[in-house]
This record gives sequence, C-alpha cells and structure tokens, in this order.
Amino acid sequence: MDISKQLLIFVNPASGKGHALKEWNKAKPILDKFNVKYLVIMTQYQNHCHEYLLKEDLSNVYGVVLVSGDGLPHEAINALYARSDWEQISQSITIGVLPGGSGNAFAKTLTKLSQLECNSESCALLIAKGMTRQMDLILLEMPQKKVVSFLSLAYAFISEVDLGSESLRFLGGARFDIYGTWRALFQKKYQAKYNNQQMMFRYFLAQKIPYISDNYLSAPAAQIDDGLIDVQYLEDGDWSQLVKLSLKQYDGSHVEIDEQGNVKPKGNWKYEKVKEYTFEPITNCPLSIDGERYPPQPVKAKVLHKILKVFCY
Repeated sequence: MDISKQLLIFVNPASGKGHALKEWNKAKPILDKFNVKYLVIMTQYQNHCHEYLLKEDLSNVYGVVLVSGDGLPHEAINALYARSDWEQISQSITIGVLPGGSGNAFAKTLTKLSQLECNSESCALLIAKGMTRQMDLILLEMPQKKVVSFLSLAYAFISEVDLGSESLRFLGGARFDIYGTWRALFQKKYQAKYNNQQMMFRYFLAQKIPYISDNYLSAPAAQIDDGLIDVQYLEDGDWSQLVKLSLKQYDGSHVEIDEQGNVKPKGNWKYEKVKEYTFEPITNCPLSIDGERYPPQPVKAKVLHKILKVFCY
C-alpha cells in the first residue's frame, strides 16, 4: 500500500449504546503498533458517513473502516458506488469493519474466512496487515433508485424480525432471538412474486455472504466471490417447519451440503444459487436490505462480480 495514504475510520458512537466506541478503543492500539495512519470521524447524524464519502476528495485514502453494525457499511459502500469516480475507487480503496453493532454479519464473515475469532482485535489485525480480497456485490434496481447490497435482501418473517426488533437494540444480538421467537409463534403469510411467479411465503431471504448476523449461519453455501446469490424461501406450509428450520440456522444445519458443494434443502425449504432474480412484494411488508428498511417495491437483482475490495486473508 502507499504509505503516504491513510485510513478513514468512521465510528458510530450511538451504535450499541456506546458499544462501537468501546470496540474502536480495543482496535486502536493494534493499528498504532503497526504504525497505521488514520483519520477518525465520529458520525454525528444519520447518513453523515454517506455524505462525507460521496463528496470529499478521497485521493489520499487507501481504506475505509466502519465501526458499527451492518448499517454503516451499507451506507458507505452505496456512497462510494454512487461516485462518478467509482471505477477508480473500487481498485484503490479497501473496506474494513469492526463489530460495533448488534448484527455484525460482515465482520463475522471476513474474520471467519481469515480463520480468526470475530472481535475487534482480529479485525484490526486484518486491516493493519493490509491483506485484501475481491468480493461481489448485488445490484438491486428499484423503480426510484438503485442500491448495492453486500449482505442480503429479506422479506416476510426475516424482514419482520430484522426491522421489528429495532426497539430492542439495547439487547444487542439477543434482540433477534427474542423477537424472532415471538414472531415464529405468531406467524404471518406474505404474498409476493419471485421471478414472476406469484407465491405465498412465510420466509424469503437472498444473501451474498453466509452470515445474517454474527451468530446465524443462515446461508452456509454462500461465498463472497462466487458470482452467485443464495436465495432461500419457504412457501406456505406447516407452521412448525419455520420454527424448526429457524432454530437450525445457528449452525447452518437447516440444509445439507454435499462434497461437491451442492445444497440439499429439507422439506419445503428451497435453497437456490442464482446470478439474478426478480422480486415483487404484494403483501405490505417492508424490505430489509443489509438490515436497513426500504418500502415494499419491485426489485431486479443481479450480481456485480468481484467489484469490492475488503480486508481479508
């Protein structure tokens, strides 16, 4: 890397009620030990990071590090993708994360691939050593805007759990367990079109990386750079099936993967690896894109192959 350049480190002090700041304080000594140059920016309002990365001169920046949950990486990556000089930036700037929120799926994935524990010290070591990999993004085209996703698009049960549990953020990752248990007991059915076929869903999730949070291996066959999207869904069926399969997502045992990497779903649970798909909600349920709330609307999704650099072995 060019030693004249520096990292931009965005810390969301509100994330996890101060958790992100504590995680940054754990990582800082490691970066200092490796003589890493950096500028720390404490975000002061929603989209502060997005506005900064969209407008500022980044010619002296070789990496952007996000200390928060998965929301801040979504904000940052979309800002960079929207820049007129995106093609140059995609080659010169690497994304890093520290687990400072309640989900931390991105941090879990990058440390797992690097055979490290998911903590701020491990993430800081990845960043300090400067090892990088290329990963895919998913382009989501909607009627009014385009969004790039590094994590997932969710609808039905998983969207309700992700977005409905926001009032329980003070519980950290346990918010998903508590709210998810309640929602599993009182399930709903959701109508939507997937690839122009109208269906009644209990669950719909399209992922790019294997983890949906740091303790849910919801897409065990997903790879960050295989050019494919892992789409899972459960059509209307037995009430108990969603409960059983959701519980098995802690370790990814809700599906079987053979020696060739082929996925064998169980029961009515569908697991497909695709390059693109279309999805159109009919039931009024918000979309969760990388954990962020979007209104229900038609989506065309396709893979952007190896378009983002990340700190990872």
